[in-house]
Amino acid sequence: MASPKHSQMVRVAELYYEQYLGQREIGRILGKSTSTVSRLLAEARSASVVEIRIHRKLERNPELAERMRGKFGLRDVAVVCDGSTPDETMRNVGEAAAEMFLGIVEDGMTIGISWGSQPFHMVQALEDTPLREVKVIQMAGSRGDGDPAVDGPEIALRLAEKLHGSYRCVHAPAVVETPDIRESLLRQPLIHEILTEASRADIMITGIGSIADEGSSLERAGYLSREERLEYLAEGAIGHILARMFDMQGKEIELYNRRVVAMDLEHLRGAPWSMCVCDSARKASAVSAALRGKLFNTLVINEEAARAVGAG
Repeated sequence: MASPKHSQMVRVAELYYEQYLGQREIGRILGKSTSTVSRLLAEARSASVVEIRIHRKLERNPELAERMRGKFGLRDVAVVCDGSTPDETMRNVGEAAAEMFLGIVEDGMTIGISWGSQPFHMVQALEDTPLREVKVIQMAGSRGDGDPAVDGPEIALRLAEKLHGSYRCVHAPAVVETPDIRESLLRQPLIHEILTEASRADIMITGIGSIADEGSSLERAGYLSREERLEYLAEGAIGHILARMFDMQGKEIELYNRRVVAMDLEHLRGAPWSMCVCDSARKASAVSAALRGKLFNTLVINEEAARAVGAG
């Protein structure tokens, strides 16, 4: 049954959503304060007097995303509903990451990107988007084996092509045999210059890997044997970003990382936008650890993984 309060909510909603009047003007018309109008609009949504529908290709869980954003202090979060297969979930997360990226990228920006299947699917989902003076910088050396479109500099190239920008790549493996070789490479002027430029990127895009995962990309790349991976796991390593291992608190595993040719993870913490893309619950423990270490401020993740991280 209608009530004065209900009628007030309806009228305020009509003036705001149908006649596009501002809250101050609505208050003047109805003889109410701006704060009262704002409260009535909020209550109109809560009482389903107003229903807002956003038309988008992907089904999402905005309530779970907002809980994650608040709980972990993230700048932005997108939680994508899982597909019927892992491959479909992977593509859906890639599309959501592309959508979020397009919402923040602007002319003149520098974009840092890693290799891996998660950034690959984001770039695949992007449509041609001409921008001015955009630079794409690889933030780590390449895997050096497997599919170069996924595990090498081609991701940076494809992203630059879609944005009509330029790109720069690190011409070195992601992981080398000894710390001395790594130091020698980092002293090379070109590699030093590119990684320095990557560390100043406006937007940084990474995937994330789990040391507990039998399909760990570091093991598949030959950078770790199964025995070494299990040893690092037993010693506290849990995940990796930019081929750099970290523990349950998000702190770097220095013993391994002294061989990694990549930007320091500290730069992810300080970036205006550092977007992590996760498409599997197998990586939930790694995501949780990275959140503790504040290794990124923006997250695109599938629903199953988000629930495993513990967003409630």
